[in-house]
Parts: sequence; C-alpha cells; structure tokens
Amino acid sequence: MTLCTAWLRKNKDAEELLIATDSRLRSFGSWDCNPKIFTFSRTDCAMCFAGDTTFAYPMLIQIKNTIDTNPKIKSRFQRIGVFKGLVVKIMNDMLKYKSDYELPEIEFLFAGYNWEKSEFKIWKIVYQKGDKKFTSHQIKFWRGVSGDKKVVFIGDYVGEAKKRLIEKLKENENLMEGSLNFEPLQVLSEMLLEGQTDDKFSDIGGSPQLIKIYKHLNRVPIAIDWKEKEDLRITLLGRPVAERSLLNPILNPFTLKYRNTNKFF
Repeated sequence: MTLCTAWLRKNKDAEELLIATDSRLRSFGSWDCNPKIFTFSRTDCAMCFAGDTTFAYPMLIQIKNTIDTNPKIKSRFQRIGVFKGLVVKIMNDMLKYKSDYELPEIEFLFAGYNWEKSEFKIWKIVYQKGDKKFTSHQIKFWRGVSGDKKVVFIGDYVGEAKKRLIEKLKENENLMEGSLNFEPLQVLSEMLLEGQTDDKFSDIGGSPQLIKIYKHLNRVPIAIDWKEKEDLRITLLGRPVAERSLLNPILNPFTLKYRNTNKFF
C-alpha cells in the first residue's frame, strides 16, 4: 500500500511542483525499494499511484508507449490538460479488454506544467464504481487562506497525513497565509520513520521518493538521504544507490539540506 502526495512549492518568487511517495509494495510480504513515481519521455509531467500494482503497471506502461510513439505528445506540443484526458481514456479503454470483472482498487496522481496557462496542474484520477470508469478531478488552491496552497494526498493514512500537515503549518505560523515549502515531504518522512519501530503505519515503508517538475518543462528525481533503522543510505526513486555514481541532487528530508548539487544544478 502507499501514501502519495503532490503539492505546489514556492521558493521566494520561484514555483515548482513536487511529487513524493513511499517505496513499499505488498504481495506475500513487503518490498521496500519499488518505483511508484513514473516519468516519461514527455518531461513536463509525472504520475504516481496508490493501490493495486496489477492495474497500475500495465496502465503506466501503455501511457509511456503512447507518449513514445506520438511526436506531438512527446514534444509537449499537446497541452498537459489535453494529454491528461488521453491518459484517462487509455485507462478506460484498457478495462474493455479485461476478461473478468474486477474493481480497480487504485488511485493515481497526474501532475505537470501547463505552458498555455503558465501554471502547474495536479489531478487525482480515481475509479468510479457506479460509472465503471476512471475520472479525473483537478486539485484546487486551498480556500479561506490568503496564501497559495495546493496539495493532495492519496493512499493510506490520508487523514493522519492531513492532520499532521495542518499541525506543522501551525507550528511554522503559515497555516492561514504564505505557501508550502517541504512540509508534505516532512510529514511523509516522519510517518515512514515512525513505521520502522512500530506497526502504526505498517502499510507504508521504505524511503521517500521525490520528483520536482519545473516551469522550463523538465523534471528532476531528487535522491534522499535516508536512515533505515541503523543503516544509512542514499536512495533514488526508492532504490539504494552509490553516491559516487550519482548525478542527482541529494536532499535530507528532515534538515532540508541539499548536497551533490554541483553535479547537476
């Protein structure tokens, strides 16, 4: 199972879109180094999922294949909102070729930059049991606050994650105004760390995965400094990697300090 989040981050006058998730997949046991955020040859967007992997992986691969074989999509000439509609259509078309009827217990987050409107977009894609199809729902800015806060969680422990995010924003005195920084990532990381020592969050695990999407229509996977019990490691999209061969920037999700940036930034 999974806890995923996507949010709009503001750093002074700059904006960027972030997607983060845990790294655990379950079958007969837990497997804590698996990709849950997917990037494509179209570099202005990314997707993640929470739920049944047997539905998620085939759909994500067919979306990838569609991008690779269509020059207008791959070049980002097709606007992100139009492409999002095609993503949902691919999912629904694939369901027509499934021989037995099984409800897809799965959610997706699809996010990217809309060059036509000059704004970041986040959609939650869910299966509607009554209509027997996937539908998309755009994530809006928070109402009733003066700042620009746009964030969503999907998967397990969503209520707990939202509660912790609000508490963290109160501590930072930016609940009613201002914007988000790395608070959603910190919430996810704290819950993953607590899950190492008790069963409170046993459905999520592994290290956080993180991707940034920029206004220049590119995205960068961010490596994570992580401690798995007594084992210190660097992970990239959930997989332990050696620092000497890593070009990606490395972020500590608790101190929010970067390193290895001279190789990339």
